[in-house]
Amino acid sequence: MVAEQHWREVEGLVLPQPVALHPALELVNTYSGWDGTHTSDYLVSYDHLAVLAGVLDLLPAIDVRRLRRAARRQPEAATNALERACTVRAVIRRAVLDPADPEATSELTVATRSAATTVQLLPGTPARWWVPGIAPDDLDRPADAFAWAAADLVTRPDVTRVRTCPGRGCGWVFLDTSGRRRWCSMQWCGNRAKVRAHAARSRTPRPSGFG
Repeated sequence: MVAEQHWREVEGLVLPQPVALHPALELVNTYSGWDGTHTSDYLVSYDHLAVLAGVLDLLPAIDVRRLRRAARRQPEAATNALERACTVRAVIRRAVLDPADPEATSELTVATRSAATTVQLLPGTPARWWVPGIAPDDLDRPADAFAWAAADLVTRPDVTRVRTCPGRGCGWVFLDTSGRRRWCSMQWCGNRAKVRAHAARSRTPRPSGFG
């Protein structure tokens, strides 16, 4: 069986496959190699950030298009917004993995403040789908939306189910809803670990006297 690839193409852009079961965690998973090995980053442009927020239903498609046009008009501002999103990404990871850490949750609180006056609740939807309701060309909107989603997760019991994939060069995070999930994907990190374990067993010399 051919292993499923880590990425997918959306509107001509390469984005990671969704495996985390929560939009804030999907932002974290735009980076791999959190242990410092085999690092890679999917957020290579502002377009990638805006489109990701759109496909995860954090921003309406019409707003994503407006933001992408605004980013083309303001390349320096777009670069700054992308850098902030990467900072928010790291903050989210620390906060969801250790919500009892006051420094991590304080940093996440700070990350949500720029959106505090521009959000609106959407009736009939989970609180994590809060989206900014004004300033449609504000290039920080995707980062704000991800920060709001993370803040909602951190305040819910589900945060205790967040796990980190132990795969080499991975570190992706996900919700373990079954209580038995170990890998971001069995097709990727799980299978690679099985192959490495099998190879290690094959290299181990057998004790003399055994067939």
